[in-house]
Amino acid sequence: WHDAMASTGAYKLRVFLGFDRFRIRNNEALKACSLYVYSRESGRMIKYEPDARFALGLNASGSMYCSGLTVLVDDVEGRLPLNPTKQDVAFGEQANGEVHRMNLFA
Repeated sequence: WHDAMASTGAYKLRVFLGFDRFRIRNNEALKACSLYVYSRESGRMIKYEPDARFALGLNASGSMYCSGLTVLVDDVEGRLPLNPTKQDVAFGEQANGEVHRMNLFA
């Protein structure tokens, strides 16, 4: 079932999830969940969070099986709102930007 009205303002993203076995085994590396966001508009990585548990709503205490978890977000269509320097996502520059941010990192 496809509702054309539900996809108004929508765009495609590719999300890759994986576990970094090298980071898990390295005693000196940070083992928390990391997040990388790539933009096609700027042609490079625009956001890196070495500990993205809070941004993704994961519990920071106990075992949530996120040790070594790596999340890659690829803005395939280049429609993520970027700040003027194109080095981060700028949700505040659009209508309902906070809702957009919460949906992206949900």
